[in-house]
Amino acid sequence: MTKKNQYIGKLEGLLTHLKNAKLEYLKAADQLNNAEHKRYLNQQATLRNRLFQEILEELRRHGMTLDNLVISRFNFDQLLISSIDMLQASAIEKCIQSDTYLLKKYNEIQEGFDSELDLLSAFETLQNALEKNKALVTNFFSKRGIDSIF
Repeated sequence: MTKKNQYIGKLEGLLTHLKNAKLEYLKAADQLNNAEHKRYLNQQATLRNRLFQEILEELRRHGMTLDNLVISRFNFDQLLISSIDMLQASAIEKCIQSDTYLLKKYNEIQEGFDSELDLLSAFETLQNALEKNKALVTNFFSKRGIDSIF
């Protein structure tokens, strides 16, 4: 497989995970009553959508069209990275899992390919969200006397 095809494959995988992360954030926002937290989670979903659009544009620059992409197929990768703990995890914990996986994927692309994408900016955005989400989870669960899986 050529380097270009590998790059396109990595970007396609990233698209799927960005779409799923956006949906996780929207689900998490729906479950909260606190307006500030709900707004934050909706903003994070919007950021994932922006990152999705950037990756989609990069794929278009490489001759791919939306019809060529397989972003709506069942995602076996996510099934494999799920564990019993994650099945019982809260929505925000699933957001943390999604962002951790996205960071890994962005890092693979950054290390393995020359890309015109602003990967560092996306990486920093995800890293900041991950830190804030972990603080939210810790605060939320400590108030209830429950242990988080993170």
